[in-house]
Amino acid sequence: MAPNVAVLQNHGVPNSMILKMISGHSRTLKLNNSRFSEIVAMVKEMGFNPVKAHFILAVRVMSGMTKLNWEGKLEVYRSLGWSETEILSAFKWFPNHMLISEKKIMRGMDYFVTKMNCKPPFISKYPNILAFSLEKRIVPRCSVLQVLMSKGLIKKDLCLSPVLTASEKKFLEKFVIKNQERVPEILSVYQGKMELLG
Repeated sequence: MAPNVAVLQNHGVPNSMILKMISGHSRTLKLNNSRFSEIVAMVKEMGFNPVKAHFILAVRVMSGMTKLNWEGKLEVYRSLGWSETEILSAFKWFPNHMLISEKKIMRGMDYFVTKMNCKPPFISKYPNILAFSLEKRIVPRCSVLQVLMSKGLIKKDLCLSPVLTASEKKFLEKFVIKNQERVPEILSVYQGKMELLG
């Protein structure tokens, strides 16, 4: 690991962050030195700050992928309408979105675009929402939003990201419990017991 630790130090990564990497993700530091050096240089060129935690996270993500896998994932996002700038911006904001399986990405994008009328550039600003379970979180919560929007109880331009990232308790309090009197079926919709029509 020593040569790779030296690479990080030479790029200005604080020792405290390197120690965390050694204790929690030592496998990354065991990568071939030339490949590791290449990845660190690429991450820095992308605009990541070596003193920030996202720098190490980006290195870890790229180290866990082959060049072929990386290029393949880039192609998936391009095919979905993301520009190179949007792909880079998404990676800088949420590096782990590059680890999401192609199938999960495609299903999530299809749902957001066809069911929620989201544009690809919007999703690229909040790539973390693609990491959530479609069945367990995205569909139940979006179904609730659709019902509330249809009844004029919430704005149609409501940002999805805070809704999907909110804790279960907060979501229930704000969108389900709060509206149960006006929309008695809202809990059944959330629990998937009532199919939405139209």
